[in-house]
Amino acid sequence: MRGWSRLGVALLGMGAAFVAWSADEGVVSWPAGWQVSRSPEAPTDDVPLVRERGVKLAADGTQVLVMEVTRSRLAASHDVDMQRVILQMRKSLQIDFLRQGLQAACSKPKDATLGGLAAVELICSVSQNGNEVLKQVLQVAVGKEAAYSLSYASPAAQYQEQKADIEAVKSALKLQ
Repeated sequence: MRGWSRLGVALLGMGAAFVAWSADEGVVSWPAGWQVSRSPEAPTDDVPLVRERGVKLAADGTQVLVMEVTRSRLAASHDVDMQRVILQMRKSLQIDFLRQGLQAACSKPKDATLGGLAAVELICSVSQNGNEVLKQVLQVAVGKEAAYSLSYASPAAQYQEQKADIEAVKSALKLQ
């Protein structure tokens, strides 16, 4: 599945395009056995951008779920238009996948909740030669001092099987 192998690049590009938190807060509680990376590795409270990425692997070592949460600290007077941000993220995602020979059809943004904050969400179906190969979800939320994004993706055939892990990570998020 060629597109799936490049999914991580798309996820990283999306997070970097928009929006992360204090390392000591433990914002993301990853399930046991996941490969987890953080950028920067040892953030301090004054770091403007922090990104955490968790990858769940199948027994054969293939990726079955990739989730990425980011937080950007905001200036006191900064106002974020979540609709505009998520539409820009959707556009970037579609362009990135198109360059890989894939087509991403995404829903219109809809209201959601992320870590206790009001959010917007869109769901994308990624196809190759007319066959759905990936499901990807993007969410954006704005707190008092930070903007957050969550992106997760799974091979389309395995997406439903990953719902419990997705919900476990999402329900453990406590954003401010």
